Amino acid sequence: MKRIKAVAVALATMAGLAVAVTPAQAADTCTAGGGGKYICDYGVTDHKLPNGEKEQFLVGLDYAVWTRWTVSKQWTGWVSMGMPDPLGYGRATSKINMTDAQWQGKFQTHVVLRNSNGATVSKTRPDLGTDWWAWDFPNCC
Repeated sequence: MKRIKAVAVALATMAGLAVAVTPAQAADTCTAGGGGKYICDYGVTDHKLPNGEKEQFLVGLDYAVWTRWTVSKQWTGWVSMGMPDPLGYGRATSKINMTDAQWQGKFQTHVVLRNSNGATVSKTRPDLGTDWWAWDFPNCC
């Protein structure tokens, strides 16, 4: 009989946790275009490129940065840019900011945000159509 009561108490406790956790998770999870799931507090960052194409960036439910872009006005699928930490430990903990710059005649794009280590980190695409560089600490070293 004690065993049955213990199981009943354990199940009731687990059910209470499930009810307490579910609404908070639902409030924090949003869906972007293309089905991308993200942390609502950080939003979706839209970015326009000089060639007329568009990009979007978000912090996914895994706390990695995700992006998608248009090619001939058609959206690609979401692609992970990885965890925003040059050392590989930090998770994204802020809205994503974008900055653009011209350097040696090339258009550069920078993704900038804070990670769970408290650091401001960035990822740079050195030119349109090229791959992104690794996560880095801006203005460091």
